[in-house]
Amino acid sequence: MLNGINLKGLQQYVDLIKNAPNEAKSSYGITATWDGGVKTIVNTHNQKVGSKEIKKDFHFQIGEPKELLGDNSLPTPQDYLLGGLAGCMMVGFVVEASKRDIQLKSVKLTIEGDLDLRGFLKISADVPIGFDKVFFHFDVEGNGSKEQYDEIVASVQQFSPNYKTIADPVEFALR
Repeated sequence: MLNGINLKGLQQYVDLIKNAPNEAKSSYGITATWDGGVKTIVNTHNQKVGSKEIKKDFHFQIGEPKELLGDNSLPTPQDYLLGGLAGCMMVGFVVEASKRDIQLKSVKLTIEGDLDLRGFLKISADVPIGFDKVFFHFDVEGNGSKEQYDEIVASVQQFSPNYKTIADPVEFALR
């Protein structure tokens, strides 16, 4: 174990997938329920990883600040979006550093972006509705070099599922 990562277990899973590609698919889902006003309750579905179903029973709530009709008692949808992005990128960073035998002392990832609410509020058709740019920065302490950390960040940008889902176009379809 290095940095809390079971590299042997990771290699065993990689070997499994190489021999049984159908075991590589991982399926996710949530159900969101309106909770009055601008609040939402999100419940996770069970996750399927290859032929195994992983029981999940997690829930979280989403809200808005007073300026957007909420009471500022819960994280916003954007907080969760950026948080999910950060979690996925962090896993990728720590695993890649561990694979390179880099001992990490601390890793902090900051992600920020601005929304111009005139698009969302239909005030201006010329204003993008989502984030038009998202900034991120890793602050790392460990026995790796800046060059190694830069290579790891490039790997995260190439292989993080959440990063790629946000950075690259993804098809949305009604079911």
